[in-house]
Amino acid sequence: MAIIINRKLNLVLPIDLDEHRKIYFHSMPISVEVFDANFWLLTQTLASLYAHGIGPSMSPRIALRALRDAAKQLDDTTDISVNFVNEIYRLTNVIMPGTNGGGWVNLPYYEVKSKKLVDDQVLVEVENAIVYFIVASALHLRSELEMAYQGLISIWKAETTLLNVTDYMHSLPILTQTVNTGEKPRAPHTTTIVAPQKTSEPASSIPS
Repeated sequence: MAIIINRKLNLVLPIDLDEHRKIYFHSMPISVEVFDANFWLLTQTLASLYAHGIGPSMSPRIALRALRDAAKQLDDTTDISVNFVNEIYRLTNVIMPGTNGGGWVNLPYYEVKSKKLVDDQVLVEVENAIVYFIVASALHLRSELEMAYQGLISIWKAETTLLNVTDYMHSLPILTQTVNTGEKPRAPHTTTIVAPQKTSEPASSIPS
């Protein structure tokens, strides 16, 4: 069944650091108030990407850079993207293996970034992808989402979930350094992003 992206769904980006280590970035959607305060910035970002021929496959790789460039176009005296980017940091958490083999741990994104617990290049890539997801979800019509999410689906294997970060972490496979007991983890209540099927009724440009 098709999934409609709305404000209740959180974005999850699974990242393989190497063949043995995997981490998950869990990002909650922005509020209506945040959208209203930044809609010109988000609109300018998406318009600039597409005007330069950068489609859905490449846009998740440079969306944050496009956002900052759009901020300069709108105001060359103050970086008006700062508050929006900080809000993304606040809404994002990282699920990663504990340093002492104690299973999964959930850390605020800003802590992971400031302590350099994950390579900076990985964080830059994730930030770009999250910005694009937010911009595309807010501004595209429902009938356009299949096209808009191409890169997130094919490259990032992105997921959406109703679970908050704590519940999502508890749904992941159990990490242990001891002998495998055969215990099975709870299946995560997530789904790979699938764009909604086209409908005849008009769709809002802001996810509901």
